[in-house]
Amino acid sequence: MKFAATSIAALTFAGKARLAAAQEKRTLTVAWDADIDTLDPASFKTSAGYTVQANVYDSPLMWKVQPVAGKPGVSQARPGEIEGGIAQSWSFENGGATLVLNIRKGVKLPSGRDVNATTVKYLLNRGLQSPGYMRILFPRLLGVTNPEHFKVRDEFTIEINMPSPSPMALDTMALMNNALLDPDEVKTNGTAEDPWAANWLKRNTAGLGPYQLVKNQPGVEVVLEAQADHWRGRPYFDRVVFKYVPNEADRVLLLKRKAIDMVVGRSTLSPRNVKSLAAEPGLKTVSVPDTLCHWLCMNTQKAPLNNVKVRQAINYAIPVQAIIPSVLYGYGTEMKSPVPSLTPGYDSTISPYKYDITKAKELMREAGFGKEPIAIDLAVRAGWQPHEQASIWLQTELEKIGFKVSIVKETEATFRQIATKGDHQLSIESWQSWINDPFYHLFFNFHSTAKGTNTSFYSNPEVDKLIDENMHETDIGKRLAAAKRLQEIIIGDAVWGHLWYENWTRVMRSDLVGIEKRWDSYERFFSMKLA
Repeated sequence: MKFAATSIAALTFAGKARLAAAQEKRTLTVAWDADIDTLDPASFKTSAGYTVQANVYDSPLMWKVQPVAGKPGVSQARPGEIEGGIAQSWSFENGGATLVLNIRKGVKLPSGRDVNATTVKYLLNRGLQSPGYMRILFPRLLGVTNPEHFKVRDEFTIEINMPSPSPMALDTMALMNNALLDPDEVKTNGTAEDPWAANWLKRNTAGLGPYQLVKNQPGVEVVLEAQADHWRGRPYFDRVVFKYVPNEADRVLLLKRKAIDMVVGRSTLSPRNVKSLAAEPGLKTVSVPDTLCHWLCMNTQKAPLNNVKVRQAINYAIPVQAIIPSVLYGYGTEMKSPVPSLTPGYDSTISPYKYDITKAKELMREAGFGKEPIAIDLAVRAGWQPHEQASIWLQTELEKIGFKVSIVKETEATFRQIATKGDHQLSIESWQSWINDPFYHLFFNFHSTAKGTNTSFYSNPEVDKLIDENMHETDIGKRLAAAKRLQEIIIGDAVWGHLWYENWTRVMRSDLVGIEKRWDSYERFFSMKLA
């Protein structure tokens, strides 16, 4: 409490001095509630780690954004639209099985070394071989299992040789996990036990980007400074300062006092607090549809949730049309399919579920339940306000159909650990697919081999077969037909209790423009400026 009060006082003073300081150095001050756990591009990390990485590194390609109608100064990614990054252009050969990247000339690493095809091959080799996230994605999405599949054709051309065409090849190259690194810098800081310098990269960077990391003080502050000679040009803001503000009420107060310019990160502000700031002078709210799903997760391996009729009954008992306005305040929409509404192949017409307690009770009786209350735990993450609020609604309705629900609040770390082990019965989960493709989404959430992400522990041989057969299918018609069939099966099996799709929502100073929303949802500050 003492630290928080001191931070607010300091930031309030900073807010009063902001206009004067802006004449000397353009500074964007933001608040977040997370710390950087690692800056290793290939690893999965906290939202703080990704937010910084998205600004201090460059990837081979990027998701292209387009202006959002009716929202001046805001742009958003669209499915299948890609633009150049370190690779200024690309092409496909060998019937689509070979992706050729043409590396941008004249780009230099901070060390002064030139960026070329060999530099890019190193980042791809490292992703495939280091103990990180890309070691899983390259084989699954591209079919690439050996560094020899990455071939330097000439100084500024590299080819990625896949066993067959992949509809997700370009999106994979846009992931920030494919950030460019200085090979010599990584090798210098590697060890025999850690040849890819994963430990060193937890707190250090070795790449190029619009900004460079100049300060990383856990629990206090992170500072980025602009790279004057970046190939995109110098960013408008010379400095981006992240202030650690763990308490949401403090973040709201700092916005009102104009001591910060915006709140960033996965956990920014609850919908209720966003709504309370809607009419605040000097502030504005940016909210656009997103691919972020929230659902009631039912462990299909635990009784009585291993009974499909019980899961169907639960779906009919969810008063989602009452929950959404009470919990989201307009910053989200009803989930009508396990596939996000912005994802190609999404079909809102398949689900039969609507709030119907009579139907839910009937299904419970058909399943052999209803005479005695069924004790069941509903786990939520403490501090996730929409989940906590929704859990109370769910508790009330599920008890009407024969359950005795105990709401269990867990820390983020505890929740994730228990979920991964399969020890939750009911829980409220969330997921966002950074590659906006139906089969990427369906694989990680519903394939029986997707350990750690298939939190319902769902297994259906027909689902596995359809996903496997269509993951790399290039015929769009066949892919969409398979995606529809998968939705029919999964909805019929009532694997998820459908809740909502959450909007990407940020509150910021009213004259801040150049807001770009990409599929991973992490802010790029190089595009931002003051109107």
